Amino acid sequence: MSEMMSDAEISGIKANLFPESHGAISDWHSFPWHRDRRGANRAQTHKPQSSQALAIDVFGTIKMSEDCGEILDAIASACGLPGGGPWSIELEWSAPKELVGELTSTQVDAIAVGGRSIVVIEAKFTEPGGRCSQTKPLGAGTNRGVRQCNGNYAIQTNPINGKRDRCALTAKGIRYWESIPAIFGIDANADLTPCPFALEEFQWMRNAVIAHRLANTQGKLAAAVAAFPDSIEFPTAKKVRARTLGYPTESGAFSVTPLSYQSIVALAGSCSRNPEIWERLADWVMKKIEFARRSSAE
Repeated sequence: MSEMMSDAEISGIKANLFPESHGAISDWHSFPWHRDRRGANRAQTHKPQSSQALAIDVFGTIKMSEDCGEILDAIASACGLPGGGPWSIELEWSAPKELVGELTSTQVDAIAVGGRSIVVIEAKFTEPGGRCSQTKPLGAGTNRGVRQCNGNYAIQTNPINGKRDRCALTAKGIRYWESIPAIFGIDANADLTPCPFALEEFQWMRNAVIAHRLANTQGKLAAAVAAFPDSIEFPTAKKVRARTLGYPTESGAFSVTPLSYQSIVALAGSCSRNPEIWERLADWVMKKIEFARRSSAE
């Protein structure tokens, strides 16, 4: 359960969100706002460089648009998926824990579900993809500084719980490696040094697995998407330009479809009966990008 928000905090967040997106938030007090876990655990969505705010700006506006279905058809097509409604879009969606046996559910910035397709959307701004927690030294407690995985996909013993496996997450019952062979053509019974998903590729792999499992369980096609601001200063844009975002699938295609915010807003405007909204949103997004670019240069 998210912490309740004060009226002052909500006012600060609203000021940082595109006005037409506000209706996508049904309960401002209990919405799962991104928080700074290192400090006072306060919501961060009021900040101009908030990736959550940028995601709500764009996907919240799509959710509230009278042209939502047409826009999501166009986004699905950009991902190589079939269109066709009815469509629904949910912000800050959490995967059911039973989908892959997660202890803490994967939460993505948005998910769009149509009659034939599912689009799983991870939004980035100035931050890179998230790395696997098992390779990070624990930050507190009696095992502070201890890593549960040495960074290789090879039989090893977790020094915390004593379990042996190639993957510390597999040993905990999390089933990413049940889908990885089908998606990436990797042999789950072979050692890999280093593990291809030990660092930033972990988050993109996890989202690809979530999309794969949703497709299998719901009988639809699915894609994992990276929504990002197309500006060379930012990590995700650099990876997209270098064609290194997302580990290649067995077919040779990449496991994540990159869609820049600029292209998403332009696509929405081309489908809309009210293009003026998308022109204003394009300006809003670019002002945030320019602010972040200036801040990164200081």
